Amino acid sequence: MDVQQARTIFRGPMISVATPLTPDFELDLDALRSNVRFMIDRGVRQGQGVLLVAAAGGEFPMLSMEERKEVTRVSVEAARGEVPVATSIQFNGTREVVEMARFAYEVGASLGQLSAPFYYEPPDDDIFGLFKAASIESDLPIMIYNNWWNTLNMNIDMVARLAELRNVVVLKWSAPNSGQFTEGLHELTDRLAIIDNSGQHVWAHMMGAVGFITHVSNFWPEYPLEIWNLLEQQDYRQVIQKLTEFKWRWRKWVGKVVAETEGEGPFIKAAMEEVGLPAGPPRPPARPVSPALREELHRLLSEARSAA
Repeated sequence: MDVQQARTIFRGPMISVATPLTPDFELDLDALRSNVRFMIDRGVRQGQGVLLVAAAGGEFPMLSMEERKEVTRVSVEAARGEVPVATSIQFNGTREVVEMARFAYEVGASLGQLSAPFYYEPPDDDIFGLFKAASIESDLPIMIYNNWWNTLNMNIDMVARLAELRNVVVLKWSAPNSGQFTEGLHELTDRLAIIDNSGQHVWAHMMGAVGFITHVSNFWPEYPLEIWNLLEQQDYRQVIQKLTEFKWRWRKWVGKVVAETEGEGPFIKAAMEEVGLPAGPPRPPARPVSPALREELHRLLSEARSAA
């Protein structure tokens, strides 16, 4: 796959998909299938979205490798080729990254998300070696993830070096400051299909990004799709209006949740349950959203739906 193909396939809202669990914290694969179909039935298709499974929204740090494989396999089956399925292949060890990349490719995943190793601060050559192994030893297209708040900030030169590797075709991009974010868009947009992970929908699209990360599609697929279609029409004023109606208020509420408990699972699953979708509890040590914040979420969603 080349970058031009990637820009066509991995386009639109990239949805960090929740991993449903049973009350005793086991995988609920039937619920996962149902939730994937819910998003597809509401308009998520190739060119209009990508499913990113077993990643942060899917609580991957709390899942075993075998659970991550099962989530990937079942998501690909449920998608039926109608929408690309990306999956996290992130591990600290090269062997595990390669194993996950090979498995994902074999079961039909379209893309693997890979960041720098965490805990130890890796030098550039270690990062390059990790990506090179995944590139050489599997045929899975790879998305660079600059997860600078949990690992380290990969500078633009490092990302450009990784872009030279076979199968490295997508960049999930954010940066610690607006200057680096903009410079990255300017320098890399012709070399990689760029997915905005900073929430700068208008600026990123104007600079050549082909999609943005969202959690909202787990429970309201139509809203990010409407924003995406307005971006493609270059109706940026209306995009800002749509963001003020819900997204910015949602992000403030999410900020309160992550101050209360860890990870992305709790706030995604609370919203899914609010609209009647099966989600189950977050995987401990994360805890369900408190009753007070659940009530605030209820009001937020009710007001947003009434205004839609």
